[in-house]
Amino acid sequence: MSASVGQRDRRWAIALGAVTLLALALRVYRLGHVPEDEFYDAAVRSMTLSLHNFFYGALEPGASASIDKPPVDLWLQVISVKLFGWSSFTLKLPEALGGTVAVPLLYATVRRVAGRLAALASAFVLAIVPLSVVTSRSDTMDSVMMALIVAGAWMLIISVQRRQLRWLLAAAVVLGLDFNVKLFEALVPLPAFILFYWLAVSAGQAKARGLRLALAGGVFALVGCLWLIAVSLTPPHDRPWPIGSTNGSAWNAVFVFNGVDRITGLLLAHGASWLLAAAVAVLSPAGPLRLFAHNEIDYGGLIGTALFAAIVLGAGALAPRRWPADPLERAALAGVALWLALGYVLFSFSSHTHPRYLEAFTPAVAITLGVSFVALVRRAARSRTWALALPVLLLVCVIESAAGTGRISRAGIYAVALLAVALLVAAVAFLERSGEPLPPWCTAPRVATALLAALLALVMGDDDVRVIRDNSTVQAAEVTLAPTLVDALSRFLRAHQDGARYEAAFSAPTLAAPLVAKDGRSVLLLTSLKAQPLVTLAELRRYTARGEVRYVYTQGICPSPRYTDLPACSTADEWVRAHALDVTADLGLPAKHGLLYQLPEQSRA
Repeated sequence: MSASVGQRDRRWAIALGAVTLLALALRVYRLGHVPEDEFYDAAVRSMTLSLHNFFYGALEPGASASIDKPPVDLWLQVISVKLFGWSSFTLKLPEALGGTVAVPLLYATVRRVAGRLAALASAFVLAIVPLSVVTSRSDTMDSVMMALIVAGAWMLIISVQRRQLRWLLAAAVVLGLDFNVKLFEALVPLPAFILFYWLAVSAGQAKARGLRLALAGGVFALVGCLWLIAVSLTPPHDRPWPIGSTNGSAWNAVFVFNGVDRITGLLLAHGASWLLAAAVAVLSPAGPLRLFAHNEIDYGGLIGTALFAAIVLGAGALAPRRWPADPLERAALAGVALWLALGYVLFSFSSHTHPRYLEAFTPAVAITLGVSFVALVRRAARSRTWALALPVLLLVCVIESAAGTGRISRAGIYAVALLAVALLVAAVAFLERSGEPLPPWCTAPRVATALLAALLALVMGDDDVRVIRDNSTVQAAEVTLAPTLVDALSRFLRAHQDGARYEAAFSAPTLAAPLVAKDGRSVLLLTSLKAQPLVTLAELRRYTARGEVRYVYTQGICPSPRYTDLPACSTADEWVRAHALDVTADLGLPAKHGLLYQLPEQSRA
C-alpha cells in the first residue's frame, strides 16, 4: 500500500516538475532580447555602487534622487547582477524566477482545498497564461509581487487548516513585504483573503477571529511601513528625493503619488509615461469588454482567453450546484470569486492601467479555470448531460478566443482545427452506433472535451510563442532615447568631461536614466516628475562656476509658459536654451539642435 502511495506521489511530483519546467522555459528563453526598463535599470546600476544607494533605491550614483517606491524588488536585481554580472538577462532573472516559483506555490495552495488534479490544472494555466509569461520576462516588479501573493494565500490556508496563529501572522508578514514590492497593486486580493479567513473560521470563534485579523492587520501595517519608517529615522540630508514626491518625503511618494493620485485618475504629465497612459486609455477604453479586446494593447490575447474560459467554466461548475458543505471549500470559493470579481472590475474600468498590473489577479483566473475544468470533467463522468454540455462550453471558449483577433491565418487555423474535432467526434459517434467495441475513454464527448481543452491551451500557447518571438514587453516605456542617441551622447560626454563631477545635467530623470544605466556616473537632475525643481537656477550656475557640470541635456521646447509641469518649461531649462551653446550637431546624429547644450564659459569664471 505504502509503495503504491509512494509511486502516486512520485507521478504527481513528476507532473508538477514538468509544468514548472514549462513555466521556466517560457520565461527564460530569449530573455536577454526583451527591451529593458532603463528607469529601473539606472537605479539597479546606482544601487550596486554603495550600501547607501542600495538601501534608498538611488536613481543615480550621487543619490540625489531615488525611485518612487521602496526598492525591495530592486534589491533582488542588484543581487542578481552582482552574482552573475551586468546583462539584460541577469536584470530580468529575478522576475522570471518569481513567475516560475509562483507555479508550484499555486499548486501547493490549491491542493489543500481542491485536490491534486485541480491544483495541477491551475498551476498549468498560470504557467502558460500569456500575461504572466510576458510580465515575467520584464524587469518590473509585478511577477515577484504575484509570487508573494500566492505565498500569502498558501500560508493563509495553512493557518486555517492547522488553526495556528503563527501562519496567519506569517501571511501578514509576506503581504506586508509584498506592499514594499508593488504598493497598492499588491493589495488587490486583500479583501478576498479577509473574506476567506472570516468564513473559514467557525462562527463560534467570531471574537477570536476578529482579534486575530486585527493582530494580523497590525503586523501587515508594520511590515508594510517598515522601510518607510527606517527612511524617516535617517538624517534628512542623507535621503535622496523620491521621484514623484512633492515634498521630498517617501511617505508622500507612496501614499499620494502612488496612492491617491492613482485612485483619483490623475495621470502623470511627464513625457513617455503620460503618453503611454493616454495611449492605453485611447486604444483600450475602459468598459466591461476591455479585457477581452484584441487590439494594440491586446488584453484579449494576454488574459482574455483565460479569463473568458474561467468565467464560462466557473459559471458552469456552479450553476446547478449547492453551496459547498465543507467550511474551508465554501470559504475558498467565496474568496476566489471575490478576488476574480475585484480584479475584473478594477482593471476593466480603471483609467491608468498597464497590462502588467493584471498580475495582481492572474492567480485567481488560473485557480478558477483549473478548478472549474476539473470539477466539470468529474461531473461529466457521472452525468450524460454534463458529458455533452462540457464540450459545448469549451467550444464557446475556443470560438471566443479566435473571434476578433484580426489575424485571418490564426482564425483559419482554429476553424480547421474545429472542423477536425467535429469530424473526429462524428467518426467516434458512428463507431459507437455501429456496435464496435471501443476503449472506455474513447467516447465522443470525452474525445471532444480532451481535444477542445488541448486546443484552448494551444490558443494561449500560440500567444506565448508570439510574445517570445516578438520580444514583447509590458514595460511603461518611461525612457524614449534611442540606443544610437544614448551611445553617441555617452561617447561625447566621456570625451569632454575635463574633470567635471557630473557627467551632465538632465532636465528630467527619464532622460538621465539610459546614461546612468550605461555609464554608472553621477548626473545632475534638474527636475523630478511634473517639473518639480530639484536644482534651482542659482545652484546650477554655482555648479557650473565650480566646473562640476559642463553640459545639459534637454528635450523639447516649452510650448507655452503656462505648461509649468513640463521639464522644458522649467526656469533652469529656459535659461539653458537662452544662454548655453547648442552643441547637438557635434553628436553626429540627424538631430542638429535642441538636445545638448554646453554651459557658458562666463558662468565658470
